[in-house]
Amino acid sequence: METYCKVLIVDDEMLVRQGIRHLLDWESEGFQIVGEASNGKDALDMVKQLEPNMILTDIVMPVMNGEELVRVVKGLYPEIEIVVLSSYGEFEYVRSTFQSGVADYLLKPKLDAKSLLAVLKKTVEGMPAFRHMDFTNKKGQSVDYVLDKLISGYAMEVEGAEIRTLFPYPCFVLLVVDRQDSSSSMKRNEEWIEAFLKGMVQDSKEPCIIHRLSHQDSHIRFLLNTEDTGRMDVIHMAEQLVQSGVMAGLSFYAALSKNFTKITELHDVYTQDILKVLDHRFFLSDQRLFFADELVEHEGNGETFDSEAFTAELNRQEFQQAFGRLSNYVDTMPDRLDTDMFEFKSFLGHSLFNIIVSLLHFHYEAKTLDEAKYEYFRAIHEAKHIGEVRSLLAKFLNEATDCVTGNKTSSPGIQKILLYLDEHFTEPLTLTEVAKHFHFNPSYLSNYFTIHNKEGFNEYLNRIRIQRACELLRDNAQMSISEISSLVGYSDHSYFTKVFRKLMGTSPSHYRKK
Repeated sequence: METYCKVLIVDDEMLVRQGIRHLLDWESEGFQIVGEASNGKDALDMVKQLEPNMILTDIVMPVMNGEELVRVVKGLYPEIEIVVLSSYGEFEYVRSTFQSGVADYLLKPKLDAKSLLAVLKKTVEGMPAFRHMDFTNKKGQSVDYVLDKLISGYAMEVEGAEIRTLFPYPCFVLLVVDRQDSSSSMKRNEEWIEAFLKGMVQDSKEPCIIHRLSHQDSHIRFLLNTEDTGRMDVIHMAEQLVQSGVMAGLSFYAALSKNFTKITELHDVYTQDILKVLDHRFFLSDQRLFFADELVEHEGNGETFDSEAFTAELNRQEFQQAFGRLSNYVDTMPDRLDTDMFEFKSFLGHSLFNIIVSLLHFHYEAKTLDEAKYEYFRAIHEAKHIGEVRSLLAKFLNEATDCVTGNKTSSPGIQKILLYLDEHFTEPLTLTEVAKHFHFNPSYLSNYFTIHNKEGFNEYLNRIRIQRACELLRDNAQMSISEISSLVGYSDHSYFTKVFRKLMGTSPSHYRKK
C-alpha cells in the first residue's frame, strides 16, 4: 500500500485551490490532496476528519484567517507542518505566522510547480514520519489522479491497462451527492455512502463497479461502471441510498447522470448534466433524487411575467395589482423546469428594487424598507429553495403594503403637490404661486404641507434644489457655480450659497473641490 504525505489546501478562492490541485502530479511526487477548505474554520473541521500531514494555507480569508489558523493548528496538532501562501503586501502577517511555527512560505504571484515542489520536499524532509521515504518521482500516474484531472476538464491519456482493468464494463454513470447541511462531516458522509453502495452492489444481479472520486466543495462524487442492461439497477440503488440516508439522519440530495460510454466525457457529464439538474432542485418541492436524463426544458411550460404591465401598474400607483401580479408569478415557480435559478433570483431582486424606487418616488414612507433592501437581496441570493423565496416575498410585500396604506404622505393631495415640486423646482417657485396653482389659500397650503409631510414647504423645496446642485457640481466641472444656482431655481447667487452651506455644511466651491 502506497504511503503519501497528505495535504490540505486552504484558500478562499476556488480557482486558486483548483490551480494548486492541478499544478502538480501530486501522487507521483509522494503527496496526496485530501481536501480543500475556503476558510480557517472549515479547515479546522477538516483537520479533525482528514488528519493531514501538511497544510497549504492562504493568509487573508473570511471567517478565520490564515494567521489564526496557523496559531490554532500548531497549538493542537504540532506535528502538522504548515506552508503559507501570501501576496507581496502581506509580509507582516507572514512574519507573525513564523512565530507560531510555520515551515515555509510561498509568494502567490510567483507560484509555479517547480518552486512549490521544492518547498514541499524541503518541508517533508524534516517530518519524522517521512524520513524513510524516497520522494523522487518514480511513480506513475494513479487512476485517482487521472480521474481527478478528467472530471476537472483536463485532457488525459486513458488507454492504460490499469484503467481498463478497474472499469471493465461498457457503461459509466456519475452519481453525485450534495450535502444539504454543509456542517455535517464530509468524511462520515463519504464513508457511509460508499459502504451502502458497495453493499447494494453485492446484492445486485447486474455487475457494477463503484469508484469514489475526489469531492468538490459539498459534492461527494462516485463513478459507476456497469453493463448496458444495468441502468435500472443503478436507479434502484440511488433510490435506496436516498431513502436510507433520510432514515440514517444524513441530509443530502443526489443526482444521477445519463449513461455514457467514454470516460473522457466525465467533465461534460458533471458540468452539463449533474450541475444543471442540481441547480433545478431549487424549484422542485420535495424531491431528493434527480435524474439528468429526465430534465427536459419546457419552453412556455409556465406563465411568463409581464414586466411592462408590472411597471405600468407601479407608475399608476396601482400597487395592489402590481404586488398581486408578482406574487402570483412566484407562486407558479415550484416544480417548473423552464427557468434558471440565478436568472430568477436576479429578476426578483430587480422587481423588489423597482417597487422601493416607485414608493419613494411617490413619497410614500418607505425609508425603512429601502434600508432593508440589501438584506432582502442577500437572503434571496442565499435561498436554497423556492419556498424560502416565497416567504421572503410575502414579508416584503406586507411591508410594502403597509407603506402604501399606513402613513400620512399617502394622501393623494400631498402626493400631487410633492410631484409638482419635483418636476418644477428649477422654476422660481413660491408658496403663493404653488397655492394658486392648486387653488389653495397660501396659509392653508403651508399648514397642509406641514401636517402631511415631515418638512415644511421651503425646507422641502430647498432640499431637492440643493440635491440637484450637488449632482451638477460633481458632474459638470465646466459649469460655473452661478450658472448652477440659476439652473436649480435660485435667482440670487448669495442666497443659494447661504442655503447650500446650511444644508451641506460647506460652500459650493469647497464641495466641488472635495
